[in-house]
Amino acid sequence: MLAPLVLLVFTIFYIGAIMQPRWALAVLLMLFPMKQALQGSVSIINQTPTLANYLIGIVVGIGLVWGIFRGKIKFGGYLNLIWIAVAFGYFYSCLSILWTPSKENAISYVLEGMIYVVMFIIIAPMLVGDLKEWTESLRVATVLGIFIAIFILISPEFNLRGGRLGIDLGPKLRTSPLAIGELGGFLMISTSLMVMPRHRILFDIIRYVGFISGVMLAIYSGSRGQLIFAAFIAVVFFPLSRPVKNVSRFFLMVIGSATLLLLILIVISFLFGDSDVAQRWSNPGDSDKAVGVRLANFKDLIYGFIQSPSSWLIGLGLNAFSSLTGASSEPYSHSMFLDVLVEMGLPMFVLLIACIIALIRQCISVIRFSNHNPHDRSCAVVMVAICVYQLLLMNKQGQLWVSQNTVMYFLLLAKIASPKMMQSYEDTFQSDDSINNNSATI
Repeated sequence: MLAPLVLLVFTIFYIGAIMQPRWALAVLLMLFPMKQALQGSVSIINQTPTLANYLIGIVVGIGLVWGIFRGKIKFGGYLNLIWIAVAFGYFYSCLSILWTPSKENAISYVLEGMIYVVMFIIIAPMLVGDLKEWTESLRVATVLGIFIAIFILISPEFNLRGGRLGIDLGPKLRTSPLAIGELGGFLMISTSLMVMPRHRILFDIIRYVGFISGVMLAIYSGSRGQLIFAAFIAVVFFPLSRPVKNVSRFFLMVIGSATLLLLILIVISFLFGDSDVAQRWSNPGDSDKAVGVRLANFKDLIYGFIQSPSSWLIGLGLNAFSSLTGASSEPYSHSMFLDVLVEMGLPMFVLLIACIIALIRQCISVIRFSNHNPHDRSCAVVMVAICVYQLLLMNKQGQLWVSQNTVMYFLLLAKIASPKMMQSYEDTFQSDDSINNNSATI
């Protein structure tokens, strides 16, 4: 019963993605949760999970090619320093397979992750140019994300197991709850921080539906980090998304942040009526055990690195973790910073820190540059907030070859904040302002 509705809604967005690169980026941002929504609604995709990847990849690819032919793709600001550093990082990780003690696992990660490198690292930055285009992609992605969240929540194929929502794909195979939790966090951040210049009532409806469904997904996913990080970021960035011009405005922002936090707590308390969910979130033992296992793994990784001074410069090699720790329950360390240091060496770790510093500067730059337009400023703040969110997640569940969608946000920010793209945005804004002034004169 749900399949025709899901296919109809997604087909609308797919047609939009073919016709408009900004829609294609929105579809790409929602790839993983959209894949799960399709698996929970369409039997043929449930039986062949990779089919959803091919479907979305083909749609985005056609949208890219069609956008190039129509001159809709802006290549300026694409090959920036951040993108070059990321590309070199993936190349070096492949090179490190030559000396890693975990060759089989490393090759498997590269082969499985290469398609996502192409989609998220190479294609995604082409699909958006300046801040104006990002605001369009963000609006479309938020609406699409709300549809996906609703489909996941009402689909009978999704069930709770151990307090985590997902679909059983086989006797020992189940969809990842992390993608669901990440979508929940995205909706919490985008709907709470975005400001719309018009259609206030409609946007408020979208905002509340999106925010509540986002909180529900984050809780039902059982991913504590996704919910805690998203709630923290939404509250902290809320005042920043609405410029403070006077004292009364400041107090309104404080009240708004407090209201936002209260709404999160209300939704959480309501959902804790489910025993599985309540047990997952109220039992600190499971969390302490997981943290203990990962800390032990970190210790093994760092000890192995220290014991091999010859590897300090070149690293121990991709996925050396699995050989150093022998951990059967954890496929990787879950901390990308530690992976880069231990498996790729000190020079690559220094490069990573330099990239983070450059991104911080770009965060400040893009927010300052958008001050004259409240709507664009809020969308710039959403971009920065999501980058912070992804930065926190990459050190909770990250690994270079499974976190391409995380790196994608950094590349999008780097392109939007590049001088050429900021100038493009400024020219567009001045052109729109001139048209509005002429219209007012007429």
